Amino acid sequence: MAVVSLLMLMTALAFAAPDWMDCPTPCKCKWSSGKKTAVCEGGGFSSLPDNLDGEMQVLYLSDNYISRLARDAFKSVGLLNLQRIFMSNAALQEVHRDAFRDLIILVEVDLSHNQITSLHPETFHGNERLRVLYLNGNPLRRLVQAQFPPLPHLRSLELDGCQLEYVHRNAFVHLSALETLSLRQNLLRNLSEEVFMNFAHLKTLVLEGNPWRCDCELRGFRDWFLLSKLHSVPLTCSEPERLADRLWENVPSEEFACPPRVFVSPQAQVQAEAGGNVSFGCHVTGDPEPQVSWLYEGYPINHTWLVIEAEEGLLDKWANISVYNVSDADTGVYTCIARNILDTVSLNVTLVLPEVVTATTVSKSEGSLVWWGLVIVSVTLGCAAVITTIAVCCVRNRNRHHRRNLKASVSFTDQEKKLLDVSIATTTDRGTGSCEALGPDLELVEPPVHITIESEPLPLAVFPPPPEFSGSVLPTAAYGNIFISVSGQAGVPRNGDPAAEATRHSPLRQHGSPRHRRR
Repeated sequence: MAVVSLLMLMTALAFAAPDWMDCPTPCKCKWSSGKKTAVCEGGGFSSLPDNLDGEMQVLYLSDNYISRLARDAFKSVGLLNLQRIFMSNAALQEVHRDAFRDLIILVEVDLSHNQITSLHPETFHGNERLRVLYLNGNPLRRLVQAQFPPLPHLRSLELDGCQLEYVHRNAFVHLSALETLSLRQNLLRNLSEEVFMNFAHLKTLVLEGNPWRCDCELRGFRDWFLLSKLHSVPLTCSEPERLADRLWENVPSEEFACPPRVFVSPQAQVQAEAGGNVSFGCHVTGDPEPQVSWLYEGYPINHTWLVIEAEEGLLDKWANISVYNVSDADTGVYTCIARNILDTVSLNVTLVLPEVVTATTVSKSEGSLVWWGLVIVSVTLGCAAVITTIAVCCVRNRNRHHRRNLKASVSFTDQEKKLLDVSIATTTDRGTGSCEALGPDLELVEPPVHITIESEPLPLAVFPPPPEFSGSVLPTAAYGNIFISVSGQAGVPRNGDPAAEATRHSPLRQHGSPRHRRR
């Protein structure tokens, strides 16, 4: 009887489930394809389950709410023997670069249809046995240089529907064993053939469903792709409009072209000095090679003193113009024209000379009493003393300007204004400097001041006129050199005989504008 009981106990133990199959609810643990498998799909998990047996080889965690895989995510819960991990549609947003660290026998990972926007290039570092990787449906947008670490056994990589707009030419440089690459249903308009130069074993390349722009940037890849025999579904053009919906293989290679583009240098308006030299040009790109020409005021250029030079290049060139001894005959609009089989484009450059603007205003008066007082004082002191004082002040003022190289408008002191006004009123004979024409019966007339202002159209260092010579009639443009001349009637005797006309020129030079008055 004892023997029978012992045999029954041993039989029950033989048919009892092993401990690793005692999964926490809602997971189910079982053998599947000869692997210890934990099925935790749709279990409402917000993190990895931490009470699974450490011998688990396959883990299904799809349709959960695990937003982040932290550093050592699987190692920290004792799942170091995992070979396959399935986490599609699990609300993943972030994957730490070391999330899969120390999973040295991992061969397959599925992270499809999550919200992963980027993967660190060192993600999967050390998972050297990885053979299959699914990243479909994640908004990755860009694959950067060396996007994946060395994975010498990776055979299949799927990146469908990842909103990819850019793939670096060296994105897959460490995936030399890749046999299947799928990039369907992305936003790719262009690819370089260099992306795939490292693939000695590539057998399948899936690219349909991308909005390809069939221009010169895609020509190299188009030619390589059609020769590679890797495609099973023909690719079509989305852009430009003239090639929309046409199959790559039905569009000749030379029609994968780019229209010309023109850029002017240094700017759209160039200022030159009369009698000087000036150079300007245009930068042209295009494929096929664009032809470049220049027009002046809409007509072919025939100036014998104008030199056109070109730095030749098939797809990128400069066409420069040099004008020597510039005059008014050279000013105007120059047009750079570039053309190839697709289009003709142009851009204008305007050559200008500085403008000269003349305006007249009236000096500010100190009042009739001041004028009469100054006349009496000047007559009493003598014409010779007044003229000497004015000459000394003018010489000192000019020397001080040149010595200090002032960069502000010249302004007269009250004393200088009085002396200047006296000199204007008392100087009637410019040849002799005689004061004999002055008399007590003179009626003084306030003289007009004529100001010539050179306006600089370009943003040079220019300054407004001094306040003594400002008025509402001055132009609003920037001010350069200012020249002031004063002329007027010195006085009329009471007996009706006209007095000699008094004229005095007083040039006012504003430092800060290096040019003299334009010839």
